[in-house]
Amino acid sequence: MLKKIGFVIVALFSTFLLADDATDTLNMAKKYEKNGDIQRAMQLYKKAAMLLMEPKKDYIKKDTIVNYGNNSIQSYGDSKTDKTIRQIIYSAFDVEPYRMNYLLPATYDGTNHTQHDGNNFREDVETKFQISFKKNLFENIFGLDDKLYLAYTQISLWQTAAPSSPFRETNYEPELFLDIPYKGSESILKSYRIGLVHQSNGRLAKSRSWNRAYLSGIFQYSGIFFEPRVWYRFKETKKLNILDVDGDDNPDILNYLGYGDLTITYPYGEHLFTTILRKKSIQFDWTFPIFGLKDVYGYLQYFNGYGESLIDYNEKVNKIGIGFAITR
Repeated sequence: MLKKIGFVIVALFSTFLLADDATDTLNMAKKYEKNGDIQRAMQLYKKAAMLLMEPKKDYIKKDTIVNYGNNSIQSYGDSKTDKTIRQIIYSAFDVEPYRMNYLLPATYDGTNHTQHDGNNFREDVETKFQISFKKNLFENIFGLDDKLYLAYTQISLWQTAAPSSPFRETNYEPELFLDIPYKGSESILKSYRIGLVHQSNGRLAKSRSWNRAYLSGIFQYSGIFFEPRVWYRFKETKKLNILDVDGDDNPDILNYLGYGDLTITYPYGEHLFTTILRKKSIQFDWTFPIFGLKDVYGYLQYFNGYGESLIDYNEKVNKIGIGFAITR
């Protein structure tokens, strides 16, 4: 008798712990009915019916974060966690293109640079590329729908036609700026920007660098965009000797690059024409569609004057190159 009571207690306890779906509950009910315990059997039949009417949560279809063919990663039910998973999988951290990202496999410089380079011979043909992106840090800081960005741009000149193919020059340009849309009445002024920018070539020998604060605006008139920019260069101490790591590496750079520039952009269909004017230089860009390629554009660049790179800020360059751009 005690064994039978013990079996009933254990069975009843295990029923509610282990019979967690309709099939197990139904089978357990049949056993109680067979043993003549109609009351407990009816309780389990009732539970099985409720389980059939209310499916388990594990079988409720969840939203998916990522699909891999027939497989998927399900939502965690928390928007912040889901965002973290998407960032990890897609490497999407809200990083956006800033300036044009391009590769010019072949550029030709028609200027003789022997006078400046001396015995350091350079090839007339080289590869040029630019990488540029920005990250939005904060929004509406001053209640003006403003956006604060951290940006980075890198330009490299690569002597691919020379033995061992060395990089001739790389300029690094981190930047912090605030974009503010113009919120007045309808105007040709669309937005303006306040920023701080550092530019250097990362060298010890032939080091070049400068730091600036700038103000720029974007205007649209008759379908053409105008972006004037003025800057102030922060003063540096005078370099005592050429080997001194401190001091101004390029004290006369404003004589060549001036105190600002003007960018003029004209879109026409899928074509984009851009001209950049400085004190002693002009750059012309033309990007155009390439048949069969999505978001990849042919790119023709022409530069004439001073300041194509920091190493050549005081040396005239007359260069043309062709390649492609993935942003513009």
